[in-house]
Formats: sequence, structure tokens, C-alpha cells
Amino acid sequence: MRAKAGWIATVGVVTALGVAVLLRQELTARIHPPPPAALAPVLSAPEPRPPLTPPTRDGTGLAEVRVVSAQDQRPLAGAMVAIIREPVDLANPLESALTDEQGLARFPTALPGHFHLCARGAGHGEDCEADVGLVAGGTITAHLALPPGATITGQVRNQDGTPAQGVRLMAKGERSVDKWMPTQAITDAQGHYRLDGVSPGLVYIHPFVPEGQGVSRDLEVKAGEEARLDIQLAGFSTVTVQPLRSHNRRWSRFKKSQNVDVIEAVSVTVQLRRQDDGTWTGNVEAGSHVASLSGVHGWTTLHGGKKVELTAGVPLSIELPYDSNIHGPDNVPPHPPVPHYFELAGHVLMPDGTPAKGARISVMKPTEHWRNCSQSPRHYSQIRFEGSAFVVNPVMGTQTLHAWLEDGRAGKVTVTATEGQRVVADIRLENTGAVVGGVDVTLEGPYIVGPIVIVDDWHFHPMSFREWDGRFIVAGLLPGEHFLTMEGKLDKRPFVIEAGARTDLGHLKADTLAQPP
Repeated sequence: MRAKAGWIATVGVVTALGVAVLLRQELTARIHPPPPAALAPVLSAPEPRPPLTPPTRDGTGLAEVRVVSAQDQRPLAGAMVAIIREPVDLANPLESALTDEQGLARFPTALPGHFHLCARGAGHGEDCEADVGLVAGGTITAHLALPPGATITGQVRNQDGTPAQGVRLMAKGERSVDKWMPTQAITDAQGHYRLDGVSPGLVYIHPFVPEGQGVSRDLEVKAGEEARLDIQLAGFSTVTVQPLRSHNRRWSRFKKSQNVDVIEAVSVTVQLRRQDDGTWTGNVEAGSHVASLSGVHGWTTLHGGKKVELTAGVPLSIELPYDSNIHGPDNVPPHPPVPHYFELAGHVLMPDGTPAKGARISVMKPTEHWRNCSQSPRHYSQIRFEGSAFVVNPVMGTQTLHAWLEDGRAGKVTVTATEGQRVVADIRLENTGAVVGGVDVTLEGPYIVGPIVIVDDWHFHPMSFREWDGRFIVAGLLPGEHFLTMEGKLDKRPFVIEAGARTDLGHLKADTLAQPP
């Protein structure tokens, strides 16, 4: 009986302890409740990017150019910056602005398009960035470093020897092609002028008076020099030129041709202007000149020339015979003698679809390829845009346009369009790379001459770009092994391309190309 009573007592104690534990756990749970169970994350698809609006040229944009000295990189205040659009007409004032104290020039309402940005400053020559593009509402910026320049001063006199006031003088260097900026000045009451910021070398000075454009004068200048050139105007004569086919028998080969003669330019030392009746007219400074003509008939070039003598105040009307190029083809299908263009607008996109910045658009130039056989050299304009948007004007027909970045990533699009048509197409970049390096170049007259770099036997690569100092880049190369050669040489330099990267080959010489770097 005592044992049973003890067992019952023990069970009672255990039971009481268990109940106490349960009560304590419940009380603890009420005071400190456990954290809620973690919920599994709910994955949602990324929101689609809003479509990019196709860019246009309808409106204005912003162009900003910072100008510094090439010698010490200090900002240049008062330097003239110009937007150069082709073709350049020296008879028209420059589209220009002056830099402020920080060396910055702004064009807040610049017309969109494809142009070049150039600058000159007091005591400094010219520097340019060629081939930049601007869309409506867009921005383009440039950084120009001006080298030491020269100054030309002098006096302009009229035909009777009196000082010529208000004469506009524009000077262009020998290296001046259409993209280079002329220096300009206006004579004072005594006929004096000062052309500051002239690039060293052979300089051509074009005088403009109310009667017309005078004959250019030239002189050689050196950096830091102040040269002098006095100009005596000879008076002007009104010239009218009527182009006519010559009596040469070679014209008989065009009897079945469906093309027409297109006269592109007529000059009597200075360019004349076409009139509705087919004549070309203009005021020309008196003296001995050569009247010349150029044009095309389908694939064949036209040319003509004739010596003329002009007397001040005496008008002159002449007929100017012209011939066809004897080496041109006898009969070809009808073909537009001059190129016609369409408009391509779009955005450059990275491989992941995000907008790219700072891409160049490679557009083939029409000049030689348009008029000659399909094996003629291809030349491209490499137009740099600031953002992803671009608008360019390729030659009508089927064209492939390329876009590329400095790191070598590139893409392309092929479109077909007729004259004046607007086509909208984006270009998506691929994970390609680029090869960069440098070659020796020399100045021969107005041209920079150097070896042509060829990658993988691809002549006239659409994404090959060479600077004036010989630095080059070839973009859009697939990752892997490649080789580089120079035109006319058998040696090859192998190299490897990585995606989104530049392979630098350093400075290359044709006679040591095969040697390992």
C-alpha cells in the first residue's frame, strides 16, 4: 500500500512538472512570438524598355567645342570655332562662334547634319575633328588642341591705287580640303588687314569685294612668323560661258546612249554659277585666265578648257567646247551620272539592347565607286555621334551600314531605299574587338600619304580609320586569330582579338612587319 501510494505521488509530481513546462512555453510564445516563416521570393519578368523614338533632323541641336593650346593645354579664349559643312563656299560667311574664358564655344541652335568642327586662335594654327553628326535635340562635343600658327598682314588697294575698305579675305592652306576652316579678315579704312592663326605652309588668300571673288594670291609661312602680302585688285569683268560639245568624232559612240551630258562645274579661275538657260556666269578679276569645265555622261567624264583674257569693265561671252574621256566605256546601261541619296535614321544598341554612346556610323562615299567598276576603292565617312541616335544619308539602292565603338564592338544593317526615302532601322552591336597601331605618314602637297593597312586580306575595310598622324583602328573583328599586312607587302603580323577589347600592335614598319613584337 505504501509502495502504491509512492508511485501515485511520483506520477503526480511528474505530471505537475510537465503541465508547468507546457504553461511556461505557452506564456513565452505569447510574450516573444517566433518570427514569421520566410516567404519564397516571387520572380517577375523585367519591365520592357520603352521603344526609342526614331531621330530626325527636324529642329536644332547643341554643339560644344573646347579649345586648348597644343603646347601647354591651357584654355584659349577668343579662338574662332566653325561648323564646316560640305561643300564649302568661300563666298559665304563662316558658321562660327568665339570661345569664352574657359576655351568653350557653344552653338545652342546648330542645324543637325553631318559636318566638321574646326578652330583657330590668335598665334595658333588650325585643328579639326572631321565627320561628326548631330540629330535634332541631340548634342555633339569636341576637344581641339591648336598648334603654333603664323600671321599674315598687308594692304589691299583698288584698281586705281586707293585703299580698298571692307574687302573680306579668306585664307586656306595647301592642305585645305573641304573640311578645313579658312582664316578670315576684313580690311579697315586704309585697306589694312591682319590674318591671325594661319596654319604654317603654303597659304592661298582669296579676296572678296562687292563685285565678286578676286583671284587667289599665295605665299609660304612658318610657325610663329608674321608675313606680309599686299594685294592690288585689277578690276572685274562679267563672264558668260556656254558649254558645247566639241566636233570630235568620238561623240559618235554615244548615239545609242540613254544618258545625258551633265555639266557639274565651270570656272574661269573662280567658280561660276549655273543659270536656267544652261550658261554659267560670274564676275571675275581682270587678267589672263583659263576657262575650264568638268562633267559626266553616264560613266564617262567630260572635260574642256580654253584660255581667255579679261579686261576690267568689259563683259565677255564665250563658247566652251568639251570632250568625253577617250578611255571611258563605249556603251553602258542608263546610269545616274550623279549620286542620289536616301535618309537612314535609328539607334545604335549594345549587345544587351541598351542604347550605345559615342558610336561611329560608317557610310560609303559615292565618288569613285559610283562612276567606275565594282572593284574601285571604297572610301567611307566614319561619322561620330554623341548618343545612340543617328541620321545619315547613304547613296540610294541597297547599302550596308556599319556602327562601331572604340573598343571594337560593331554591328551592321542592310537596307534598300529609293531617292529621298526615309528608312528607320536600328543597329545592334556584337561582341567583336579591334586592332590598333600606328604607321609612318608623310605630307605630299595637300595629301597625307602612308601605307594602307589590310586585315585578313580585306581591302577597304568599312570600319578601318586612320588619323592624320598615322594612328589607325580596325574594328568589328571576331574574337580569335587574325593577321595584318600592308599593301604591296607579303609579310604578315599575326594577332589575337578578344571581345570588347583593343589589341595594340604599336608602331608598325613595313620592312619589320613579320618580326615578333
